[in-house]
Amino acid sequence: MKHRASVLAALACAFCLAMGLAGCSGQSEEYTPALKDATVSSPVIGEDGTLRVGVTGEESAPFTLSSNGEVVGLDVDMAAAIADQMGLKLQIVNVESDGETAIANGEIDILMSQVSDSTSSLWLSDPYVPTAIALFAGSDVTDVPTRESAPLIAAQGSSTSAWAVSTAYGDSCLVSSGDLMSAFSSVEEGQAQYVAADAVIGTYAALYQNVDMHPIALFEQPGGYCIGVSSENTDLQQAVTDALSAITSGGIADVISTKWLGTALDLSSLPVVESATTQPNDSEAPQDGDADAESGTGTDAEGDAAAGDQSASGDEGDGSEAGSNAVVPGQAA
Repeated sequence: MKHRASVLAALACAFCLAMGLAGCSGQSEEYTPALKDATVSSPVIGEDGTLRVGVTGEESAPFTLSSNGEVVGLDVDMAAAIADQMGLKLQIVNVESDGETAIANGEIDILMSQVSDSTSSLWLSDPYVPTAIALFAGSDVTDVPTRESAPLIAAQGSSTSAWAVSTAYGDSCLVSSGDLMSAFSSVEEGQAQYVAADAVIGTYAALYQNVDMHPIALFEQPGGYCIGVSSENTDLQQAVTDALSAITSGGIADVISTKWLGTALDLSSLPVVESATTQPNDSEAPQDGDADAESGTGTDAEGDAAAGDQSASGDEGDGSEAGSNAVVPGQAA
């Protein structure tokens, strides 16, 4: 069940040509596109000519991770595409888990990795990548298992994904793993047949671990990772909406997703597992800070995707310039 995708380098080069975010091997000079006319300025944003984007940590793969002391990842590339579309330079600011306060204090303009079903006080854009708790299976599997078939489903212990498995299939079907990488390994070792995980993080982990598995069903209705903006800043909300629409319709968002996930995720046609539509009560479901990435900030993403541990450690990256430092997964070492 080894993943055979070998197009990441080519996609990265295509991304370079589209966005000028990274140089490609064999190129003597980096391509730098002409800056568009700025669509917003102060006081809509804090600094004229620069979009200050908050990310919640450096090791939340695939959203952010460190490479040679710089912050890279899906969120960085998406932010760079948004900034380019708005005619602005990009500044990445590591806000850890306090992004809403950073926006309120004027330290950043927008915040990445906000889940669409969160209770955030921020205005949220449409998702730039869809997600849900998903059931992963091998490439030769298309049928969704029934509860009666008693499938063995691996999930990170004490996570929302594990709770979803127990709710839909029963505790006896849950194969608890220490981390997401171990969950995928348990399938290869014959200890489980499926894996339950956040669709985005699980897809990245399978790609990084070279395991050919993909989502075949969902444990909930799909949502997504969104951009957060102050609820009072309607001009910036509109500018972000327009920019996101442009990079989505122009295919740039799909290129970025494919670069980091090996595919442009489309969860719209996947069935929702029967008996998995009941939402957890506060007393039953894992709380914020547990292993999965459903806390709404993205700070727990690396807990559910131990693939983030494979990235190189580096400087904290607070306020670091980004956009020219994008790398293909596997090169951040």
